[in-house]
Amino acid sequence: MRVAITGHSAGIGQCFAQILSERGHEVVGLSRRDGNNIRSLQKIVGPIVECDWFINNAQAGYAQTELLYKVWHQWHDQRKLIWLIGSIMSAQYTVDFEMQEYKLQKQTLDQAYYNLKNTSSKCRLVLIRPGIVATQPHNTAGVDSAPVRDWCEAVVDTWEYCKKRNLRLQEISLGYGS
Repeated sequence: MRVAITGHSAGIGQCFAQILSERGHEVVGLSRRDGNNIRSLQKIVGPIVECDWFINNAQAGYAQTELLYKVWHQWHDQRKLIWLIGSIMSAQYTVDFEMQEYKLQKQTLDQAYYNLKNTSSKCRLVLIRPGIVATQPHNTAGVDSAPVRDWCEAVVDTWEYCKKRNLRLQEISLGYGS
């Protein structure tokens, strides 16, 4: 499959790009570092809609949700796949003041997912909520952070397991630890 991934040059997006490439998928990477800012919706939608699968990973304000709607409107009548990278934080009741805006942005993405998944569409949506993931080598978030490669492999392995058994995976909330 041909997979478009926003935020592919670092963290979770980069790890998904590596794993999916290793497993035979063609990856179309779209990151701010290579001039593909998700805030430039008209520019970034073109390369995405040419693919079969979109991993909506990059987050910048509410642009991640806006991008979801732009792509979904192009794909709603096609058998394509969109993974939305949200956050476990969106379901938590309290967060530090500094994280309240981010939490609201991820809650908006969650709500868009729930709205779209209940519409008549051939396009499949999967909401993936990471817990704390060590996305950079210098990340020392502590013992409660999952190594990015382990976390991404668990998501891809779960997806492949379900696909082989004709199971419909719709949401994953995957943290680390007991």
